[in-house]
Amino acid sequence: MGRAREVVRGRGVTPGQGQGKALVSTQPFMFAHGVEPQSGNVIDMRSDMLGENIKGKVLIFPFGKGSTTGSAWFLETIRQGNGPSAVINVETEPIIASAIVMARFLYGIAIPLVDRLEKDITDLVTEDATVQVNGDTGEVTIVS
Repeated sequence: MGRAREVVRGRGVTPGQGQGKALVSTQPFMFAHGVEPQSGNVIDMRSDMLGENIKGKVLIFPFGKGSTTGSAWFLETIRQGNGPSAVINVETEPIIASAIVMARFLYGIAIPLVDRLEKDITDLVTEDATVQVNGDTGEVTIVS
């Protein structure tokens, strides 16, 4: 019996391909004081992902929040090898996108970022579902 697959199209913000288990938040997310770069653990007490680890996951959340310091925290998390394999936003903004662009430029680490999906990804994906993200084409494949 084959695995069910659904492809959802959006806008590829940063190139590359990534795959992993989904880690889903319905809340805007803040990397500054929200993630511990040395471990990838979510430490923001207000986050619905508190206690989860983002390393190697497909991180799904509406958009980033907080100051531009969040880019530096996210970039440091990636540098230490604890970043996600891909990011999906409803609408990304410079805090998230700039960290991913700088990670590619400074460290050669490509993390695809996709947003503006044609369907609400949180209605389609369950926690721990395997998700494939193609930042080149903007396609997200949900494998159940």
